[in-house]
Amino acid sequence: MSRYIYGKNKRNWADPSSKYGLCPEQFEKDVQEHQERYERKKDTIKAMVEGMMKSDPVGQEETFQMFVEVLKEWRERND
Repeated sequence: MSRYIYGKNKRNWADPSSKYGLCPEQFEKDVQEHQERYERKKDTIKAMVEGMMKSDPVGQEETFQMFVEVLKEWRERND
């Protein structure tokens, strides 16, 4: 029985302990899915903020400051 030597064949070097070691093509797919999810989430947040800002055009500065205050409070509670 031969013993496995990690990295013995550098041409086809794949770290079997890595998530992508045995399936390196999955890395690009996962990166693409992450970028798409990130953009969808950002678009949703942007639409929410723009909706709130447009709902009170005169009080946009107040609304903006409230967003900042609420986000700071959220971070303090969740750090």
